[in-house]
Amino acid sequence: MTKKNRKITAIFAVVLASSLVLGSSPLAGSAQETDTSFESYINQLVEKQPGITKAELELEISESAKELGMDKQSLAKEALAELNDKELAAQIEAKETGQLISARGGSSGTKKLTKANQRGDVFYTPSSTLGISHGHNGIYYTTDYIVESIPKSGVRKIHYTGRNVEKNAVMQSVKTSQANRNAAANWANSRVGDSYSYNFATNRATSTTGAKNCSKLVWSAYKLKANIDIDADKGAGVYPVDIRDSSYTVTYKKL
Repeated sequence: MTKKNRKITAIFAVVLASSLVLGSSPLAGSAQETDTSFESYINQLVEKQPGITKAELELEISESAKELGMDKQSLAKEALAELNDKELAAQIEAKETGQLISARGGSSGTKKLTKANQRGDVFYTPSSTLGISHGHNGIYYTTDYIVESIPKSGVRKIHYTGRNVEKNAVMQSVKTSQANRNAAANWANSRVGDSYSYNFATNRATSTTGAKNCSKLVWSAYKLKANIDIDADKGAGVYPVDIRDSSYTVTYKKL
């Protein structure tokens, strides 16, 4: 077998393994990609985001498209492409690091967060416990307490010892003034009690008030109170990995 063929075979093996973990096959995905209708994009986004209904997603896509000045089909297509990329990247990273991530569930992790260096620090864990395979994050309201958004409960505040994380979780500081970090932390804390949003695909464009998922909470805090965008790729959705990989976040501890 040539070197080129071996590389192609290896890439296909990774894609196949990722698809099996996510509960779908490459062939099924390819068949879906031939349908470029808005209906098809919505159906796939709903399938990949358990917890959100088709009606809810259609409404959020329509509202987001208006805010962005896009047609809703183009936005849905862009959102689906980004979500597919994030899921595949998460599975490849898990394979490379030896991290076991099960689809749509799994353990809550065996490691614990530690005390933060300062208020406004953030954390990321590759855990799939919270319903998605591309991680979870939260923000430190104080050096001892974190604020995060989780399914069913919504935005909550807990002591850092109450948060289990997976291997390769990281704690990070945000490159801005401490006054801005404090303001972001205070805003996140003010949202305790807000409900959870299951839509990551277009969460950048929707209102910073109301329901929000983990990455939207942290992103909104710094967008509103520090005027910085900590979404690494500025795509249709801000995902936990986008905050981890942002040029504004600096890892100071790996767990």
